[in-house]
Amino acid sequence: MKTFSRILKKSLIIVMLLASIFIIALESRTHADAGYHSSYSGGSSHSSSSHSSSSSSSRSSRSSSSYSSSSGSYSGGGGGIGATFFAVFIVAFIIIIVLASSKRGPTTYVPPLNKITPNQAAIAKLKELIPGFDEKQFLDQGYKIFLDVENAWMNFELDKVRGVITDELINMYESQISSMEVKGEQNIMSDFVLRDCAITNCKNENDDIEVTTKYIIEFYDYIIDKASGKVLRGTKTRKLRMYYDFTFIKNINGKQEPEIKTCPNCGAEVKVNAAGVCEYCGTKIMGETTSWVMSKKVCTSQVML
Repeated sequence: MKTFSRILKKSLIIVMLLASIFIIALESRTHADAGYHSSYSGGSSHSSSSHSSSSSSSRSSRSSSSYSSSSGSYSGGGGGIGATFFAVFIVAFIIIIVLASSKRGPTTYVPPLNKITPNQAAIAKLKELIPGFDEKQFLDQGYKIFLDVENAWMNFELDKVRGVITDELINMYESQISSMEVKGEQNIMSDFVLRDCAITNCKNENDDIEVTTKYIIEFYDYIIDKASGKVLRGTKTRKLRMYYDFTFIKNINGKQEPEIKTCPNCGAEVKVNAAGVCEYCGTKIMGETTSWVMSKKVCTSQVML
């Protein structure tokens, strides 16, 4: 709509400019027909700057040579009118260029992606603390937890993620969701794209490991009125690029659970969500891939795309 409005404004200005040029052309002919020689400049608007200092008598002589004073009929000056229409042609050509460029639309600026530098010392420490630690698997699991938390938040179903976020986060989210429900609002998020992620720090205190990570995730994020579907805040036409700090915790003093490859209930290949639930039958499955818990989720910055 904004692009159409800009084109309409430009078109109106151009139409007014063309109308002014045609009026000038018609007035030139009317003045000549009526013999209003005193108000006609004798075509000085088409002459070079060297002609701007001509006296009124020279203009009068040129006027009288171009027009018949006895009849007031037009007998010359075709070059003046021709020049006017030439100007109209030039303006029309400019119109075409302006409109063509407007149809292409404005160039959208895409902010550069600030890549994350992994902390190799923290990764090495994790591999010492947890034999067989897989950096990629850990980061993938962290992203799955994020997605499940966002979906649970969006659909008012926090019970589905109680196993993968701390009680502190659950309590905070429940308070915020209750406020949204009272207002009849819903947070809609969609089309998630993970742009980058990395482990940035690792702490170990009394066998409680705390891992800090950074994630760059792009998605649509806006608030709607549940009854009408009207967008109240945010926009559904432009994505946000979100920069997050996620913290995950795990105690390594307890019994190490073996990796589970098949669901003990339905026998299907294990494909679990972040809460450790089989995607086929809904059975709760606990194993090494679901033992990390998100304790903090902080947005450090965001960019509109």
